[in-house]
Amino acid sequence: MKDPIFSRLLELHPKFSDLSLIRIKKLLKKLKFDENKLPNIIHIAGTNGKGSTASIIKSILNQHNLTTHIYTTPHLVKFNERIQLYSNNISDKLLLHYLYLCEKINDGKLITYFEITTAAALIAYQDHPADYLILEVGLGGRFDATNIISKKKYAAITPISLDHQEYLGNSLTKIAYEKLNIFNKKSINFINYQKPTVKEYADEFIKKNNIKAKKAGVDWEVKNTLYIDNKHSINLKSLSLKGYYQYENAGLAIALGKKILGKNFDIKLIQKALKKVHWPGRFQKITKGKLKTKIKKSESIYLDGFHNIDGAKAFIKNLNNKNSYLVCSFLNNKKFQAILGLLQPHFKKIFVVPMNEANSIQKDDIKKTKTILMAKNISDSITKINIHSENNSYVYFGGSLYFIGEVLKFNQKS
Repeated sequence: MKDPIFSRLLELHPKFSDLSLIRIKKLLKKLKFDENKLPNIIHIAGTNGKGSTASIIKSILNQHNLTTHIYTTPHLVKFNERIQLYSNNISDKLLLHYLYLCEKINDGKLITYFEITTAAALIAYQDHPADYLILEVGLGGRFDATNIISKKKYAAITPISLDHQEYLGNSLTKIAYEKLNIFNKKSINFINYQKPTVKEYADEFIKKNNIKAKKAGVDWEVKNTLYIDNKHSINLKSLSLKGYYQYENAGLAIALGKKILGKNFDIKLIQKALKKVHWPGRFQKITKGKLKTKIKKSESIYLDGFHNIDGAKAFIKNLNNKNSYLVCSFLNNKKFQAILGLLQPHFKKIFVVPMNEANSIQKDDIKKTKTILMAKNISDSITKINIHSENNSYVYFGGSLYFIGEVLKFNQKS
């Protein structure tokens, strides 16, 4: 949806990000926001797997006849994806209503784009009763706009790794501190599998703050394709999301679901929920659209968003064919040279494409090799793939979620 309000909201703050809760609290007060009118909250922070975990817990709750709203960022194709009401993207009419309301009440005051759009989402959720609201943190946790909720909530931490160091700190422990601060004295807390440094720090954080948390590897575990706790063993093979790491995301979602549902927790409904999970751009197989018609020689085409080293490593573990080609793009504030170095041994050719983003990597940013080459755009990359590939080739589009969004838009064009 194109509307001038999006440009106007972007101009309300000169920086991409300035982490603070002061501005959104002031705006919500003017909007007469009452967090007690919100549904039960499930708050999710972490570096990788937030969206996938949210989509799985949503499916679990829906299968148990509970209604859900979801707030997530960024969107892939359309802004409406960020604000889901009853598990469906908000309508254009409702979205504009809440954005214009927030713009009017804010009255030109300094506020970030994420803060004012989060305020619009929260007012929308307040106005639409549901059983649960799943809130995905945008950046960090402690000063993220979603962390203004003070009432009792479920809080979950997905795997933490280095990312957004310019805002969160340049060490795993500093980043973990920011993300763990979605926990509070009232929250019911869960922590997924973590690197040893993060695990040790999280244990210290929990003890120091006198709070409790259920932990992967202690209160539940995922072994191969099984979720296991002291009462249940659940086969995860039916999970529709591809990638080994998705089993661990499913483990966290099931542990959450078990606590939320209590005696209503039904393994048969869990199995149905796993089959119905849908989360675009995460190892998504393309079966129709412009990509299928334009790429002449390929056995399969996949999309996968990964924007940091750990995400790239997870992507690599799911590659299953030596005759593979990759089209990718990244923001220039990411460690794209290191990521490309990891990817290079696994592909015959990698074509790097600039995005339609102000801070996208450009031609001069890339160190070309025999494997790593530039393409002008998505169409140009497809032309190059058609020259180099064979009938049994696997073609992947990956990197920044902004790029995955551009690929999905390209695929939808006639």
